[in-house]
Formats: sequence, structure tokens, C-alpha cells
Amino acid sequence: MITEQALRERLAQGEDEQTEFKRELDHPDKVAAEIVALANTGRQSWLLFGVDDDGQVVGIADPATLERDLVNICRQNCIPPLLPKVELVPIGERNVLVLKIEGLDRPYRTNRGVYYVRVGATRRQATQQELIRIFQLRGALHYDETPVLSTTPDDLDLAYFSRYYERQFRERLDEAGVPLPTLLENMRLAAGMGETTYLTLAGLLLFGHHPQQHLRYTRLTAVRFAGTEPGEEFIHDHRDLEGKLEEVIEGAIAFLQANTRIAATMSKLRREDQPQYALPVLREAVVNAVAHRDYSIIGRQIRLFAFDDRVEVHSPGRLPNTITLETIRYGVHYERNPRLCAVLSHLGYMREIGTGIPKMIRLTRQLTGREPEFTLRGEEFSVTIPAA
Repeated sequence: MITEQALRERLAQGEDEQTEFKRELDHPDKVAAEIVALANTGRQSWLLFGVDDDGQVVGIADPATLERDLVNICRQNCIPPLLPKVELVPIGERNVLVLKIEGLDRPYRTNRGVYYVRVGATRRQATQQELIRIFQLRGALHYDETPVLSTTPDDLDLAYFSRYYERQFRERLDEAGVPLPTLLENMRLAAGMGETTYLTLAGLLLFGHHPQQHLRYTRLTAVRFAGTEPGEEFIHDHRDLEGKLEEVIEGAIAFLQANTRIAATMSKLRREDQPQYALPVLREAVVNAVAHRDYSIIGRQIRLFAFDDRVEVHSPGRLPNTITLETIRYGVHYERNPRLCAVLSHLGYMREIGTGIPKMIRLTRQLTGREPEFTLRGEEFSVTIPAA
């Protein structure tokens, strides 16, 4: 039940990504477009009728007819159909009809076949990349299994892949009994399209000769700033780390070891080294960024910033599926890129049981008395690790 106070607070906030004001119900296609855009946010959203664009309440004259029409639009003009939740809320001497929208089966489109998304307080037609991300967040598509069309099986580092295969399956690659392209497809490291075989994103990033020649944005940029604030004039060290994911991970860890200090303390006449950070925490933050970033977001790489008092890891992409900033702290496990995660687990970089984040929190608290900070800003997830 929505109270008058809750409604007034929502009106005072104005239109945003989850709130739309409408004076009245106009053309059903326009209303369906608004509903679809709000549903595709993936969060509970409100469409308020009887409200001007500036938030002034003008009221509605015939609530019963409006509710009936909205139910029909949700069921007939939206695909898949939405189950509407409608409430009539008195505010002063007027009534506002609130349509609550929850997009549990994203992505949604209108019955005319158009997908819409919200950008701030406006709607627009979804781009291909935005649709891919929505499918990913729902778990209906794993982008790491999509083919990279600029590749061929010749882009595979065969010697590196052979060592992995032998270690994982306890047999030589030439004993597999199937042609290499078929084996790669079975392992979801390649995808066939017609008579052509391409490496998948996972195949390229894990086992390719030069992944960044095909996908420049898959590099990791690491910067050590002198002091506690970013700025070009304060850059102490700057590296663009490229190569297979294993090489990127090891390069990032080496960068952090080279750019974080170890303080020396004396205890009972013995020197004891006190690191700024627990190495497993830094390692976990780097591996998580590489394994779970949203690779459908092109043009933005993982960024690793080291300051005098903290380390920040910024990874493109929102949290996947139903994961939130709260539940991530308790080890809720979900893989945006299951093929990448599986191989990185085989290589010893991660465990598939969801203990990494709780361990980061525990070790950081033991060392510093504080906890890592997890934040989500737009299409980027970040973790900030305080120094001791």
C-alpha cells in the first residue's frame, strides 16, 4: 500500500530512471513504450497518472476506466505480458493512479517489436549492446561464448592450449580423438558459423596469441599515483597490461607488489615487515575484475589505481542478475562469464564456491580494522581496498 507521504516524496524527486509522470493516458502505443522502458530497468518502477511533467498533481477523472485500459496495455501491448500492480492514491483532494512495474522477464518489447530503455528521465530505443547486456543480466546469454568474427583457429596459441589440456584432462592433445576445431567447439572455446570456425571471446582471451589485437579494450590499465588524488601530474607508474588473461592477472599482481610498500616495525628487538595489503585480497580483486567484467561493453578497459592510502579496481559492467551490493558481501555466487570462470578455476585463480568476497572483507578487517568498499556507478563496479 502506497501512502500519501511516500507518493509526495516520489513526486518531489521528479522523473528519473524509475519514475515517469503522465497527465493522462494518451495513445496505447506510447504508454506501452513507457512501460517497456521502465520494465527493462530491472528494478521496481512507477508510472504515475494524473501528474504533470513538473510534478504537479492534476488528478484523474475516471480511475476504473484508466485501470482497465492499463491492464489491457500491459497484457496485450507488451511482450512478454506484464502483470500490472495498480493503486489509487489520494493526495489532497485529487487522486493519482500508480502503476507499479517489475520487469522480471527482461528484455521487454512492444507488440510492434521495439525494445526501449530508460536513460535518466527519458526513454529511447535500445541499442544492440544494451540488449545483449539485458540478456546477460537475466542469465539467458553468456557473452564469453559468442564468436569473435575477426579470429580463426590459427589465432589459438596451440602450445599454451596443449599444456592446459594435458594438465586438465591427463592426456595429450593428439590423443583427444577429435579434430581440434570440434574439440574447441565442444569446450565452448570456438563457435562454428556455416563452414567457418571462430574463437569465442573466452577462447581468444584465455588461449589466443594476441587477444588485444582483436579486442583492444580487454587490456588492463594500471596506474600508481603519488599521493591520494588522481591526476596526470601525480603519475608514478603507468602500464597497459596485455596478453592472455593469465598474463594480465599476473602482470597486475606484479604491478601491485612493485607499487605498494612494506613497512618495517621492531618487536622484541626483531624486525617485522608489515604489508599495506593482504596479497590474497589484491589477488582476489584483480581476478574478480577479469573474470566477471561485462565484456559486451566495448571501449572501456579494467582500471587499476594504486594510491598512498588505497587500491581501487574499476570493472566495466553492473552486478549480474539478482546480485546486489549487499548480497555480494555474503558470498552469493553468480558467473557472468561461466567459461572464463571455469578455466580460471582450473588454472588455480578462483574457486567456484563464492568465498572470495567474504575472505577479502575478513583479511582486510584483520589488517586494517576497516573493510573494502564496493560501489556501483552507472555501468561500472568498483572495489576500494584501504591500506594499513
